[in-house]
Amino acid sequence: MTAEAGEFQIIERFFTHEAFGAWKSQGVGDDCAIIDAGAARLAVTCDMMALGTHFLPDADPENVGYKALAVNLSDLAAAGATPRAFFLSIGLPRRDDGWLADFSRGLMGLAAETGCALLGGDTTRTPEVNGRRAPAVISITAMGDLPAGLGLTRAGARPGDDVWVSGTVGDAYAALKCRWGHWSVMPDALPDLCRRMDRPTPRLALGRALLGVASAAADVSDGLLADLGHILERSHVGAEIDWERIPVSTALKSLTMPRQHEAALAGGDDYELVFTAPAAAADRVLEAGLAAATPVTRIGRITERKGSSVVVRAHGLPIAVERTGFDHFSGAPDHA
Repeated sequence: MTAEAGEFQIIERFFTHEAFGAWKSQGVGDDCAIIDAGAARLAVTCDMMALGTHFLPDADPENVGYKALAVNLSDLAAAGATPRAFFLSIGLPRRDDGWLADFSRGLMGLAAETGCALLGGDTTRTPEVNGRRAPAVISITAMGDLPAGLGLTRAGARPGDDVWVSGTVGDAYAALKCRWGHWSVMPDALPDLCRRMDRPTPRLALGRALLGVASAAADVSDGLLADLGHILERSHVGAEIDWERIPVSTALKSLTMPRQHEAALAGGDDYELVFTAPAAAADRVLEAGLAAATPVTRIGRITERKGSSVVVRAHGLPIAVERTGFDHFSGAPDHA
């Protein structure tokens, strides 16, 4: 499939338009739309997930419920917003009260933990295709609020800014590859990798702490390079990344270097935050990480845009990365 048919090219070609109406978004093309509605500033995001695409077909329904909300909360975190409410629409192949009870337990447990209330939605039956029902599809719209005049987008990075990432990256992708039987790790390491895939932690406290500090932000859903690339595209800049600085887990370090590169740079599904900040704000970024009890690591710098938007170096030399992240319409096979 050609690049022109990719997910983000579809959005740009068919669904990007000149703003109209009373509500204008400050974050078109970002993780959240940031909307000024009277005295309130809202952050709104919408994500659709499907069994067989975002989850393995036999995924634990409690984990499905948890993660379906977590990925939306991660978008709010990337805007620096505080979650307030969400709306759930779900298509089901059939009624299964046991599956729904477990799904609801995971969903509503995270909702209660984060103070994000379920306020409405819709339920329908998925269509029948060749005598079989399509798998479950879950769509969540989540809303949060922001202080007046504040909110993180992908558009604020400037040459000279530092590039940072929270936590570690690559574990969720490594878990998927292990579950598929493509890779293997020590048995005692696999549960931690799978936990990162099944129960990602939305970095809400860090997002709020970065308001007024970070210049741009995105969450790592499609892959570190892909999501940093969204920042670079929106900000019209480039970046240089130092492989040795990228934070990876002990389990990931046990893999071969090509597999580490694939997982950490292109794997996605970690739902960490990748963000930029002026070099002079480094101490404030570290303080934000401490306040949020979330590790943050400086991994590179923003540059003037020249040729490739991002260059990754190991020991000072550029390294080749065959794929940069997940795209639903690119033909890339590596997703749950």
